Amino acid sequence: MNALLFVNLESFNAQDYKRLQEAVNFLQETDLTATPLGRSHQDGERFYVQTLEYETEPIEDFEFEIHQKRLDLHYIVAGEERIDIAPDTNFIGLSDYNAVRDLQYVQRPQAFNQVHLHQGDFILIGMHEPHRTNGMINQPTHVRKIVLKLGK
Repeated sequence: MNALLFVNLESFNAQDYKRLQEAVNFLQETDLTATPLGRSHQDGERFYVQTLEYETEPIEDFEFEIHQKRLDLHYIVAGEERIDIAPDTNFIGLSDYNAVRDLQYVQRPQAFNQVHLHQGDFILIGMHEPHRTNGMINQPTHVRKIVLKLGK
């Protein structure tokens, strides 16, 4: 198994990652080409699935965002996309935190990394880690993506 955990040590909390095995089991045991678009497979605040389909765009068209209650596991079912992510959790808000959506838009971090995800790849984004998604790599591409929202 190849694995990469990308995180800044100051913001790392091992408890946040206890749900990872449950998420991987879901990905391995579910027909991800058949999950309905939108939210499904909800288990209260602990876990839900968001199935998305879209065309990638220039990533500069998107704002960075953070979450306070859930980890995001982005899994590419089909297509490819660029995700920008910063391990620095010192962010400046552009919007108020929306507790219902667990979402806040934040300023572009001074430093961030580009991750290219292809079919079968996933990335686990920690709480409070600024990130933006849906970016095209070389040209616009149709993507089917599963985002697992993992609560504590």
